[in-house]
Amino acid sequence: MNSYIEMVIVLPLLVLCYQLYSFSVNSSGTRQQERSQKLGILFMTAGVMALVPRSAILSYFGLILMMFGFRLLAKSLDRLDKRRFIDRYEDD
Repeated sequence: MNSYIEMVIVLPLLVLCYQLYSFSVNSSGTRQQERSQKLGILFMTAGVMALVPRSAILSYFGLILMMFGFRLLAKSLDRLDKRRFIDRYEDD
């Protein structure tokens, strides 16, 4: 019975988190960087906190949130002006 209640609570939260994730990723420019960074930190924190009760359902939810958080933080670190490429050799 307890796992059923957790599932009923976690599934709508997961859908809401995915909606926030897609909203943040589909933004453009500096807004995308700011939103992705803030939401990535929030998802990482919530994911780690979901691992604390040691329930199977909440653990999977926490891992999914942490994956969302890692992807959002990677998006927030993306450079806006990609005119200079670091991995290419440029002659002086």
